[in-house]
Amino acid sequence: KGKGWGKAWGIQNLFGKGFGGDFGKGKGKGKRRTDPEKTAWIGGLPENEASVERNKALMEHMKQAGECKFVKIGTSGTGSAGFTSAEEVQTAIATLNGSVFQGVAIQVDVWTKKEAEA
Repeated sequence: KGKGWGKAWGIQNLFGKGFGGDFGKGKGKGKRRTDPEKTAWIGGLPENEASVERNKALMEHMKQAGECKFVKIGTSGTGSAGFTSAEEVQTAIATLNGSVFQGVAIQVDVWTKKEAEA
Protein backbone atom coordinates (compact mmCIF):
# COMPACT_ATOMS: atom_id res chain seq x y z
CA LYS A 1 0.00 0.00 0.00
CA GLY A 2 2.69 2.47 0.96
CA LYS A 3 4.62 2.05 -2.27
CA GLY A 4 1.53 2.58 -4.40
CA TRP A 5 0.78 5.93 -2.85
CA GLY A 6 4.41 6.98 -3.05
CA LYS A 7 4.51 6.35 -6.79
CA ALA A 8 1.25 8.18 -7.38
CA TRP A 9 2.55 11.24 -5.56
CA GLY A 10 5.85 11.08 -7.39
CA ILE A 11 4.17 11.09 -10.79
CA GLN A 12 1.81 13.88 -9.79
CA ASN A 13 4.63 16.03 -8.44
CA LEU A 14 6.81 15.42 -11.47
CA PHE A 15 4.02 16.21 -13.87
CA GLY A 16 2.99 19.36 -12.00
CA LYS A 17 6.51 20.72 -11.55
CA GLY A 18 7.88 19.54 -14.87
CA PHE A 19 5.00 20.80 -16.95
CA GLY A 20 4.75 24.11 -15.11
CA GLY A 21 8.52 24.63 -15.10
CA ASP A 22 8.97 23.94 -18.80
CA PHE A 23 6.05 26.16 -19.65
CA GLY A 24 7.51 29.03 -17.64
CA LYS A 25 10.97 28.66 -19.17
CA GLY A 26 9.57 28.64 -22.67
CA LYS A 27 7.80 31.94 -22.17
CA GLY A 28 10.23 33.88 -20.02
CA LYS A 29 13.33 33.76 -17.88
CA GLY A 30 13.37 31.05 -15.21
CA LYS A 31 10.58 30.65 -12.71
CA ARG A 32 9.58 34.28 -12.34
CA ARG A 33 8.38 36.40 -15.19
CA THR A 34 9.45 39.52 -13.32
CA ASP A 35 13.13 40.39 -13.15
CA PRO A 36 13.76 41.68 -9.60
CA GLU A 37 16.37 44.14 -10.88
CA LYS A 38 13.82 45.77 -13.17
CA THR A 39 10.90 45.62 -10.76
CA ALA A 40 9.94 48.19 -8.14
CA TRP A 41 7.85 47.42 -5.07
CA ILE A 42 4.85 49.68 -4.55
CA GLY A 43 2.95 50.15 -1.31
CA GLY A 44 0.72 52.54 0.58
CA LEU A 45 -2.34 52.14 -1.63
CA PRO A 46 -5.79 51.58 -0.12
CA GLU A 47 -6.65 47.93 0.50
CA ASN A 48 -9.45 46.14 -1.36
CA GLU A 49 -9.58 48.74 -4.10
CA ALA A 50 -7.61 46.85 -6.72
CA SER A 51 -8.89 47.43 -10.25
CA VAL A 52 -7.67 47.36 -13.81
CA GLU A 53 -8.41 51.09 -14.03
CA ARG A 54 -6.29 51.89 -10.99
CA ASN A 55 -3.42 49.78 -12.30
CA LYS A 56 -3.57 51.59 -15.65
CA ALA A 57 -3.64 54.99 -13.97
CA LEU A 58 -0.75 54.01 -11.71
CA MET A 59 1.21 52.78 -14.71
CA GLU A 60 0.85 56.24 -16.27
CA HIS A 61 2.00 57.76 -12.96
CA MET A 62 5.03 55.43 -12.89
CA LYS A 63 5.97 56.39 -16.46
CA GLN A 64 7.29 59.67 -15.09
CA ALA A 65 10.37 57.67 -14.09
CA GLY A 66 10.85 55.72 -17.32
CA GLU A 67 9.36 53.03 -19.54
CA CYS A 68 6.94 51.29 -17.17
CA LYS A 69 5.86 47.97 -18.73
CA PHE A 70 3.35 46.76 -16.16
CA VAL A 71 1.83 47.50 -12.79
CA LYS A 72 0.25 44.82 -10.61
CA ILE A 73 -1.34 45.93 -7.35
CA GLY A 74 -3.20 43.38 -5.27
CA THR A 75 -6.02 43.79 -2.77
CA SER A 76 -3.43 44.28 0.01
CA GLY A 77 -2.57 47.70 -1.43
CA THR A 78 0.93 46.56 -2.40
CA GLY A 79 2.34 45.29 -5.65
CA SER A 80 4.96 45.79 -8.28
CA ALA A 81 5.86 47.87 -11.30
CA GLY A 82 8.10 46.56 -14.06
CA PHE A 83 10.51 48.77 -15.96
CA THR A 84 12.81 48.15 -18.92
CA SER A 85 16.02 48.73 -16.94
CA ALA A 86 17.42 48.69 -13.41
CA GLU A 87 18.29 52.40 -13.79
CA GLU A 88 14.62 53.25 -14.34
CA VAL A 89 13.74 51.40 -11.13
CA GLN A 90 16.28 53.56 -9.26
CA THR A 91 14.81 56.69 -10.87
CA ALA A 92 11.30 55.58 -9.89
CA ILE A 93 12.38 55.05 -6.27
CA ALA A 94 14.15 58.41 -6.17
CA THR A 95 11.39 60.44 -7.82
CA LEU A 96 8.14 58.63 -7.02
CA ASN A 97 8.61 57.35 -3.45
CA GLY A 98 6.28 59.55 -1.39
CA SER A 99 4.58 60.95 -4.49
CA VAL A 100 0.81 61.41 -4.37
CA PHE A 101 -1.33 59.14 -6.52
CA GLN A 102 -5.13 59.47 -6.36
CA GLY A 103 -4.83 61.39 -3.11
CA VAL A 104 -2.56 58.84 -1.40
CA ALA A 105 1.19 59.05 -0.80
CA ILE A 106 2.66 55.90 -2.31
CA GLN A 107 5.83 54.04 -1.36
CA VAL A 108 8.24 52.93 -4.06
CA ASP A 109 11.16 50.71 -3.12
CA VAL A 110 13.42 47.95 -4.39
CA TRP A 111 11.62 44.68 -5.11
CA THR A 112 14.12 42.41 -3.34
CA LYS A 113 13.96 44.21 0.01
CA LYS A 114 10.93 42.26 1.26
CA GLU A 115 12.54 38.89 0.53
CA ALA A 116 15.83 39.87 2.20
CA GLU A 117 14.06 40.87 5.42
CA ALA A 118 11.93 37.73 5.63
